[in-house]
Amino acid sequence: MKKLIAVVVACLGLAVAAQAQGIEAGDHMFSMMIGGGAPLQDSGLKDDGGKEVDWADGGAIAGLSYMVFPSEYWGLGLEVNDGIFADEKTKGIGWEEVHGMNVLNAMVSMRFNLNPDSRARLYIPFGAGLTSATGIIETKNGGTKEDKTASYNSFGWFAGVGLEIALGSQGHWALGVEGRYNAFTYDTDKLMEKVGGTGVGKKDYSYLSAVFKASYRF
Repeated sequence: MKKLIAVVVACLGLAVAAQAQGIEAGDHMFSMMIGGGAPLQDSGLKDDGGKEVDWADGGAIAGLSYMVFPSEYWGLGLEVNDGIFADEKTKGIGWEEVHGMNVLNAMVSMRFNLNPDSRARLYIPFGAGLTSATGIIETKNGGTKEDKTASYNSFGWFAGVGLEIALGSQGHWALGVEGRYNAFTYDTDKLMEKVGGTGVGKKDYSYLSAVFKASYRF
């Protein structure tokens, strides 16, 4: 009888621990993220040889977010992240240009948890808000170097998929990975005016991102 009671108590304890690892209504979550991104299209601009120039090459991404869960399935919060994209190069005789862009996002973010009660949780993140993109052209001509930048603010949005695993008996900390599709608009005329060229107006740009996340839930 004593063994049976001990087994029942142990099972109840495991059930409570498993429940504590899941997301519950009223929970708050603070997250940090770091990773990388890859632009998906060219800038619409061409170099002197008529070759299409990408708006940037690969980049690094870092960000912070704070989220509240009105229910175990839905989360609502705010996020700020910054992507630094660079190294798209075009060359000529005696000169070189490097194109890049800094993409700063301040957005309202949401999240739908597919299995909130589990220790390993699959979820769908999405959000929208302000994107401030700063285009950069670094020109090297002989022994001189000159940088030109121009910023443009637009509506930006993202959607993706994420997986996180709760750590410890209470599951307050979690580690995970997240992949996203990100989109925004940039006015190429603003940047080309700085280098005495002609842009192609406003262009819709996008990039894929993959980040590692560390989260604390309370």
